[in-house]
Amino acid sequence: MRILFLFVGEKHHVFHALPIAGEMAARYPDLDIEIAIAGPENDALVRDVLNCFPGFTPTIRYLDLPGPADALHKWGVLRGQQRITRLIAALPYLRGFDAIVVPERTTTMIRHFLGSRTKLIFTPHGAGDRAITYDKRDRLFDFALVAGEKSERRMLELGTIRPGAYAVTGYVKMDFMQRLAAHRPPLFDNGRPTVLYAPHFRSSLSSWDRFGKAIIRAFAAQDRYNLVVAPHIRLFDHAPARVTAPIEAMAVPGKIIVDLSSERLVDMTYTAGADIYLGDVSSQVYEFLNRPRPCVFLNAHDADWPDNPDYLFWTLGDVVSSVADVLPAIDAAAERHPLYAARQCQILSDSIGGDPTGASARSADAILHFLEEKAKAGRKAASR
Repeated sequence: MRILFLFVGEKHHVFHALPIAGEMAARYPDLDIEIAIAGPENDALVRDVLNCFPGFTPTIRYLDLPGPADALHKWGVLRGQQRITRLIAALPYLRGFDAIVVPERTTTMIRHFLGSRTKLIFTPHGAGDRAITYDKRDRLFDFALVAGEKSERRMLELGTIRPGAYAVTGYVKMDFMQRLAAHRPPLFDNGRPTVLYAPHFRSSLSSWDRFGKAIIRAFAAQDRYNLVVAPHIRLFDHAPARVTAPIEAMAVPGKIIVDLSSERLVDMTYTAGADIYLGDVSSQVYEFLNRPRPCVFLNAHDADWPDNPDYLFWTLGDVVSSVADVLPAIDAAAERHPLYAARQCQILSDSIGGDPTGASARSADAILHFLEEKAKAGRKAASR
């Protein structure tokens, strides 16, 4: 059986799916597993994963853009269209697999061109609360992995998954990151608590445009906390230096880290190393809550959030609506954390399926069970 793990989206998707391939190879050594990635920009993250699975040396293929399309992409003409262009160009290659595992939904656009042999399998790249997590394109997958019971309930209600065509397996990225966290040095060496500010990338939801620079200036003017500014990697994706350089210049050595583009934005370095979370609607809060800790949330758009399931994570800490309230809320966060700690554990368990340990192995088993059942059904139908 040939199985492809396909990565044509943002590089942070790698940690949400590739550990499944490593576990699959260890548990089912007779499988033919390959990896296809958009280009060399994903190499480092792919190697980070493969290094944790000794003996797993899969074929890795770049899905290059066709010549004219590559030129248009370099000129900025195809921005936003590279994924589907790569997929269409790679169709003869993709049709050669029994299953393709993907952590994004653009691949569903070629679903009907793959043929009945090739099963398309989805693994999520987050466990957030917002409605964007629940996408009607999920219906086009033959099989889906679901992080936790919260997502299972909402996806069944919305009809984006079907009974018998999914499995609740846990949060793969968090499972994998537990292997790496123990070897990381502290973010700062001054003994002060560290606050992680992690704004969302979408301007209609993010706190960055309204509060971002003012928050950095407020932390620069005090000496009680360190600050890490680590937005979702898409916030400044493709931003020119004239935009990013003045923000990066606001960093203060030994006190404020401003990271707008490094791999540490996606490998849980900051969510694992901080003491207090400051954010808006990013699902990164669930990665931070792998260990329950104080949270403060920013309502930058006057959202009417109580009782709205898209803002469930705002019930896990205090919510403020102005920069002036940020530091007082941070000062009170540790003392107020007992008010939220039990709920953090409850919501986290519901979101990622409890203890994430073993999520990659459970996902590998679920995928193989589904494929074997489909193969048996096919053989039975052929024998009639």
